Amino acid sequence: MKLEDRVRPQIKAMMRPQHGGDVWGKGEILDYSSNVNPLGHPEKLNEYIVQASEGLVNYPDDSSLTIREAIAERYAVAVDNVLVGAGSAEIIRLFPEVFVSPGDKVLMPHPIFSEYGFGCRLMGAQIIDAPLSEENDFRPDMSELIALLNDVKAVYFCNPNNPTGKMAAKKEVLELVAAAAKKETMVFLDETLLELSAKDAQVSCVDSIESYDNLFIIRSFTKSFAMPGLRIGYSFGNKELINYMNAGRLTWNLGTVEQRVGAQLMRNEQNHVKKAVELLESEKVRMYREMSKILPYPLPNTDSYFFFCPLYQLKVKSPEFRRAMLERGVLVRDCSSFGSPCENYSRFCVKTPEMNSRFLEALQETVESLSR
Repeated sequence: MKLEDRVRPQIKAMMRPQHGGDVWGKGEILDYSSNVNPLGHPEKLNEYIVQASEGLVNYPDDSSLTIREAIAERYAVAVDNVLVGAGSAEIIRLFPEVFVSPGDKVLMPHPIFSEYGFGCRLMGAQIIDAPLSEENDFRPDMSELIALLNDVKAVYFCNPNNPTGKMAAKKEVLELVAAAAKKETMVFLDETLLELSAKDAQVSCVDSIESYDNLFIIRSFTKSFAMPGLRIGYSFGNKELINYMNAGRLTWNLGTVEQRVGAQLMRNEQNHVKKAVELLESEKVRMYREMSKILPYPLPNTDSYFFFCPLYQLKVKSPEFRRAMLERGVLVRDCSSFGSPCENYSRFCVKTPEMNSRFLEALQETVESLSR
């Protein structure tokens, strides 16, 4: 028997998800493909890391109690409502490991973050796509999602959506959760991009976790504190749900340094996030205004802090546009990995005023070169 004959069929059929932030080996470039805090990480992060690096001779606290307590305080929930992981990516993988069995149907809007489908396919799930209407600017239609919930084990929802940047109101999301509860369907709600939005408090469903036993919400330190190199993600659910997730997670999944640093950031650096939100709201308006002058067609606006820009009238696909911008020292997201029709779109995020001005220069040069 060959080695490949011993491998699970799900593994043999898998292709690794692609993401933004692929800056390695590209020299001096400015990265607009990764949706992180434009102010960078908090000034005291290195100090926190040095302090946290003492006493590493011992294994980490497997319960991650210190950081879970800090998260619970920040969101006014019980510690038992919180589960942490090595980035939201680990928690994304854990959810189907706990709740999805081979042959289960899992519903996802399309396009959406690729790690969800990757984790579900590894467990042998059947992915049911619910295409977001390009004609409706990719805005989610909850009634359409709800109509597809029959015989579905779980439904995924990203708010705001990655890559489209469109956001649903809290009332709409909870309508989906309530409808799914009646069908005994789990709801995986990704709010990792919401924390850098001015609408976070009014849109988040974290305060509803004890009202529904089918609602699971993830967030991350990566976006709000601009630290993808330190892997800290966290999640919320009612106590019974979190108990099941905790039973299935990897032992010592969060290192001592991450636990200590995460607790410090959660307790001491919320003003850093607030300043970033204020900057993003202001710069988003400027970016939209200036890009509307550069692009020879109307640019769809965004509910988030990144743009999902159509390329049809530039007569290029997403990979070609990425290469053209990269020639000018600017990295944008090639969206073709999200599947059709995303090969006709590019995603790029709002940064600081100086970086945004540099982006606008590169965009102007690229549009002019493509128009010749």
